[in-house]
Order: sequence, then structure tokens, then C-alpha cells
Amino acid sequence: MSQVRPLPCLLALLAANAPLGLMAAPPSPSDPALRSVGEALQRVWQRDPLTAARPFPALRVVESTASPTCASARFSASGPLLLACPASGEILVHRGKLAALHGVFGEGAEAFVAAYGLAQLLGPSQRPQATAEPSATAGLQAACRAGTLLGALPIPAADRRLVLNNAISAAEQAFDSSASGQLGTGPQRAYAVLSGMGGTNLDCGAKAMALLGSGKADIESFLATRGTSVGIDVFCRQPPSCPRYLGFSLALP
Repeated sequence: MSQVRPLPCLLALLAANAPLGLMAAPPSPSDPALRSVGEALQRVWQRDPLTAARPFPALRVVESTASPTCASARFSASGPLLLACPASGEILVHRGKLAALHGVFGEGAEAFVAAYGLAQLLGPSQRPQATAEPSATAGLQAACRAGTLLGALPIPAADRRLVLNNAISAAEQAFDSSASGQLGTGPQRAYAVLSGMGGTNLDCGAKAMALLGSGKADIESFLATRGTSVGIDVFCRQPPSCPRYLGFSLALP
């Protein structure tokens, strides 16, 4: 199990560690840790040319993710923990589920949940049509894009490896196996997040994520021999930069 540090001021440092002024901020979640990482991700969002012109979605901590305004969510299988709602521009996060995930993975839980919710809204608004691709391709693309967002967070060097490793582990364990048809299996999601950070040979495009979703990518031996503690900054394999910018790594429709 991944080591978890106490939360004291780490996520507050993330939010403060950039001079960029915020645009009009969406409503903040009531969970302080999620609010802090959301503010840090908003700065990442505003810096990237792919997302800078898009409104930053609102993060909301709720007692239940069931909502009539979120019927169009593309990734309904993530609903027990979070739902990204394109119609309202909100990401609904279940308070109890987030607390349980935080109890295991500390601030890495909030980092993954916020980034994954944002990444789900980066795809096309309509539900995907039936294709020959594995059904989890779009879900794994969202996990990969979440990894790119996470990799760009301004985390203090002393805490970077721990927070990112815990975020990857949270991605693996955040959902029941019943969600694997839409979101990929736990190991596939972890590998997709690591790929988005630049830590594997795969990019976030549909072709690469279909390869991952079909079981043709050799992930088990990678995770078994080196785990997710390889050190993202040291072993980054994706040029031209690591962590990558969304505008470089995302293959949006």
C-alpha cells in the first residue's frame, strides 16, 4: 500500500505556487483538500493552449451524485465517486466516497478525482457511437488526460513522487470491477494515468488507449517489476517535454 503523509499545507502550496491570476472562479467545493487541488488545476487549465479558452468546470462535493442535470454524463460508471456533467459544466464528487479514498491515498485521492473529472469533460459531449474499439477506450483516454493534468501540477519536489504515486494508485482502486467495461480495469487505468504523465510509451490517442483496453499493452510486468514508484521525472519517455502539455498529448475528436 502506498505511503500516505498527513495533509497539512501541501495542497495549499499547490494552489499558491504560481503567479498566474485566476479568472472568475467557479463555486468552490466544501472539501478543503479538493478545493485546493482544484485551484491548482485551474492554473494548469489556464496555461495550456488546449483548455485556456474553455471555462473551468465547477467542482462540487455532494451527498449523492444522482442529479437530473447530469443525465448526459458520458462516464456513468464513475457515478458512485464522481460524475462530470457537460450540460451544467459541473463535476459532482460524492463526499463519503472521496473521504474513504482519501483515508487510503491522502491528497493523491483529491488530486486524481479532480483531474479525472476535468478530463472526462475534455472529450466530445455526445455519447460515443458503437465502434470496433474496446468499450473502455474513451474511459482510458480520460484517465490518460487526467495524468497529463496531474503531471503539470506544481507540486513541491519533496512531495511530488508521493502525491503522483498515490494519485495513480487511487486511479487503480477508485472504482469497482463492474465499471471496467466503461472505465477500463484498475491496472489499465493506472497505466493510462502514468502514460498521460509521460511515463510509458503510449500517448493519450484513441489508437494507443484501444491497444491498452484490448489487453495488448504489456502492463502487468511493468507494474509488477517497477510499480508506479519509478519516479515520473526521471523515467519520462515522451518527448518533447515531461510532464507534457495537454495540447501536445491529447488527440481530441
